[in-house]
Amino acid sequence: MEPQLTIFQRHFTKPISPDPEKIHHPDNRRFSFLSRGTILVGAAMILLLLGIIAAAVAVTFDNKHQTHDPAGDMVHTDPRSPIRLALLENFPDPTLVLKDGTYYAFATNNAAGIIDRPKNFTEHQLGVSNVQIATSKDFINWTLLNFEHDPLPKVGEWVTHGVTKGRIQIPKSQVRAPGIIKRDTDNKYVMYYSANKHAEDNKTESARVPAKGRHPPPHCIGAAVSETDDPAGPYTPVPELLACHLDQGGAIDAQPFRDSDGTLWIAYKIDGNNIGHGGSCGNTVAPIMPTPIKLQKMKPDGITKDGEEITILDRIESDGPLVEAPVLAKSSEGIYFLFYSSGCTRAPTYDLKYATAETNTGPYTRAAKPLLQTGTYGLLAPGSADVLADGNGGFDMVFHARVRAPQGGVRAMFTTKLRFEGRQVRMVRANSTLDDDEGRM
Repeated sequence: MEPQLTIFQRHFTKPISPDPEKIHHPDNRRFSFLSRGTILVGAAMILLLLGIIAAAVAVTFDNKHQTHDPAGDMVHTDPRSPIRLALLENFPDPTLVLKDGTYYAFATNNAAGIIDRPKNFTEHQLGVSNVQIATSKDFINWTLLNFEHDPLPKVGEWVTHGVTKGRIQIPKSQVRAPGIIKRDTDNKYVMYYSANKHAEDNKTESARVPAKGRHPPPHCIGAAVSETDDPAGPYTPVPELLACHLDQGGAIDAQPFRDSDGTLWIAYKIDGNNIGHGGSCGNTVAPIMPTPIKLQKMKPDGITKDGEEITILDRIESDGPLVEAPVLAKSSEGIYFLFYSSGCTRAPTYDLKYATAETNTGPYTRAAKPLLQTGTYGLLAPGSADVLADGNGGFDMVFHARVRAPQGGVRAMFTTKLRFEGRQVRMVRANSTLDDDEGRM
């Protein structure tokens, strides 16, 4: 009886001698790269390797573009998430007002901070408005108004005049981070905004910070007052700026707060990273510059300072290059909550943190972990929030996070509700947050 070939010998070997009587004998077989089995296994391995390479390329591509894309639709469709996507537009640094059953959200110029803008993108409304505005009746469905509804059509005389050159012309004013509150004296609204300050000898050129090297044009803080009691404006700018601190890099992110005793305050950031020595957001190369958050008491008119500002928080090593975008809220238990962002807004490190105190001037104790950070409910680089009392013991919050949109990697507006429990903050989801209270007054 002739010996039988094994599976290996049948598929992975070839005969040594072509003699027909020996061709199927095991002793006449040896391994061959040209055997049918070797070719099939080799082809399978090549296909597997190509699949691995394709997957790696896809992951790399996705990571490269992750600056504009959160994790799918989870944020705004998952009923378990307390987060809602409100506006899939570039609506950075949102702030919130509620009047007569209508929410008003205001935001930075819509051309600001877009990442990876397509070369063929030519949206004619991009950068036209100084301040953006959107409205909602239920805090869920939002309508973004066009540039004809700019609530701040004119800025203060101290602001850089003109527009930039290029395909998309953007106001040199570079208005950022509006903050709005109703004043008691006449029920008009005061808008605080930051913008590029013009040079002393040329209104169409931006001022420079007194620091060596190349640095972005500095921002300063100004105010404007609504012509009527309509929070949508238009607002008339106050001629004089409110805060500048050019020697420290400038001032941005002014947000008002009315305490329970009726006193009016604004919190803002010294833009120290604007004179940093390089790295992420210009301030991760030693020596690291401070970016303190200031608190300034205001007189009832909302445009006159009452005393000197004080520092209530500053960056620490774990914050990265900066802290910014401060906003104050007070719980029913009398605890003050200071919300702020850290990291760099153009990177996944950007987040939303908070600290608590027994007085609005501090000292503030930082929470153990961020309220929102990259990965939370699929968000990317969430931060720059505003918080508004809802009249039922809770608070409405708006903030931005990075998403992908036709114009590139934008900062879209998201919403949630907050509950303060002692010194902790809990996010909750609601079908509607509207009630008869007008929130920040």
